[in-house]
This record gives sequence, C-alpha cells and structure tokens, in this order.
Amino acid sequence: MRSENGSTYRILALDVDGTLLDREGTLRPSTAAAVARAARAGIRPVLCTGRRYRRARPIAEQLRLDAPLVCNSGALVKDPSNHRTLWRADFEPDLLAELLTLFHAHDELPLSFTDRPPEGLDFLVARDPTGRPLYDDYLSRNRGHGEVDPHWPERIESGGHYHICTIGSRPDMLTFQSVIMAQLSGRVRTFVQKSPRYEGTMCEVLHHDASKWSALLHLAELWDVAPAEICAVGDDANDVPMLQGAGLGVAMGHAPADVLAAADHITGDHDNDGVAMVIDKILR
Repeated sequence: MRSENGSTYRILALDVDGTLLDREGTLRPSTAAAVARAARAGIRPVLCTGRRYRRARPIAEQLRLDAPLVCNSGALVKDPSNHRTLWRADFEPDLLAELLTLFHAHDELPLSFTDRPPEGLDFLVARDPTGRPLYDDYLSRNRGHGEVDPHWPERIESGGHYHICTIGSRPDMLTFQSVIMAQLSGRVRTFVQKSPRYEGTMCEVLHHDASKWSALLHLAELWDVAPAEICAVGDDANDVPMLQGAGLGVAMGHAPADVLAAADHITGDHDNDGVAMVIDKILR
C-alpha cells in the first residue's frame, strides 16, 4: 500500500475497457472483489474512461463506487450521485471553428459529445445514416442517444463542445490525426483507438488541457491528494498521461509498446486478473 517514496496510495485510477473489463467486455468477479478490497483499505477507486457518462455509470454501479467519474478520455468529470458536472474542458469557439474546418476539408464527419442530464441525448451528428458503414455501425448501436442536426457545426458560439470525434478505418483515422496535429499541435490532444464494442476506429479530439491525468488532478486537489499518492492503471493511448503522472503508473500486459514504455510497472493482461494483481501489489 506504500509507494516507493513512502507515501500511501489514496486514489486508484482505473481505465475501463481493456483494463477493468476482459476482452468480452465483462467485469470479472475476481476484479470486482479486488477493487472492493482496495476501497476497504482506504484507497479510493476512480473510473477513468474514454466512455461517455451514460456508458460509464453502469460499471461504477456494478462496483458500488460513489466517486466522481472521469469520462470522455478526461474531458468531463461527473458526480453520479447528482449528475453534476465537476469539471469540463471546452473548446474555445475559435479553436472549435478551426477544427471543424479541418473536418470539412478532409471529408470527415464530426460527432460532438454533449453534457446533458441523464435523460437527455449524448451527442450531435449532422446526419444519420451517413452512408459510411463504420460510422453508421456506431450510430446504429447508439440509436436513440444522438441528436441529428444538419446545422450544428454552424452554431458553435454557445459553447459546450468538449469532445469531437470521427469514425472510420484505423489507417484513415491515423492519417486524419496527422492532419489535425500538423495544424493544431499544442492546442488539441488526439487519440486514435478502437472500442471492442464497435467495428470502426475513432479519431478523438480534445482540448489540449483535457486528459485523464488533468481530470484526476482536479479530483486530487479537491481531496487534498498528492500526485505521488495516485496509482493509475490502463492499457491504451488515452491512459499514457495518467500513467506518466501518477506515483505508480501501471500498464496492462496486453497494452501496445508506447503504453508499456510509459508505465512504471507492467501487470497481467485483462483476461488474467491484471487489475487484481496490481491491487494485491499495492496492498502488501
């Protein structure tokens, strides 16, 4: 339970897909039991996920967690007890306008996640269907949760946009990521990653100030927790900032090479109780 510098871990930051959940998207009883052991020992589990709030809440409920949820790869922090937004990293209107111009110039369709009450809709799209199979797979699996508004990209002055993405093949998304970073490096943060739930790969764009680590630091400040008192566990590109910043950054064994390189420690994979192994390590 003590870190290498002698401090006690007080926050256990846990990615969801590929970390807490196995390759089938299942929360294993052994993983849930380990998270409960950490909580009983005084280490506060915090879910830090690329999922939007609607899809993060059921995992927190399965684990019986009452802590705020870091959602949308760190662009949004929500309190599930009252659905209040604790922190959000919005794009400035001029930056968002430049970003949407790039989407249009490269024939990529933007999807903007929204921060609304639980009974509200989760994202904005200009059309549905789009005629693009990988994009339409995402829309069809989220039917009833998206607002179709052909003119939303023209009405951005009111703000509230914090997470923009597009969906396609991995090569196309990597190419578009390069385009974005060539134009907006230092102003935005991008991730190219694939959820096992969907056929397509996402190119996600956040404000440069947004990351799971930025969101965690906001909570740590509220709770008077030092960065050295945080243990973070993850497996993908959007986990790298928190693995590098935490007192103990742990990569899942199946993570890609760049994620493994960012970690202080490598645990087992998501099919072999990797999270439970980490918790056993820090509770010794």
